[in-house]
Amino acid sequence: MSTEILKFIHDDGPDYQALISLAGRFISNPVIPARLGAPITTKPGDIWLVAKEGDKPAGCGVITLHKNGAAKLHGLYAAPYEADNALYLALVHRAAEEVAAAQGKLIRHTTLPKFAGWMTEDGWKPGQTRGKYITFEKEL
Repeated sequence: MSTEILKFIHDDGPDYQALISLAGRFISNPVIPARLGAPITTKPGDIWLVAKEGDKPAGCGVITLHKNGAAKLHGLYAAPYEADNALYLALVHRAAEEVAAAQGKLIRHTTLPKFAGWMTEDGWKPGQTRGKYITFEKEL
């Protein structure tokens, strides 16, 4: 089955409705925010990445760009939520590409330690620990 990653900009227009129709299952499922440690949130201007396998949504992530050139990757989820999930890794890579294309200099992502192995191999540097989560950052 083929996988594609679609890009949306939260602009409250017709594309936002398409985004919600795809990502709504992740936003509304109470199990997912519990695994992530925070709810999936968005605001106008955020970049959404939604992965589809065939015609079914399989994962999502939100990028918030900041004026100082830093970006925050949050709400990142792909089932199964495990370190060896290639789709999760693909979403992380695509997010870094999107931030670089937007002239961003740095991307941050807070996640569970089980993702630390391949993230550090991919050039992400671990930073602050927040409870059971670690914040990673990567210069672009």
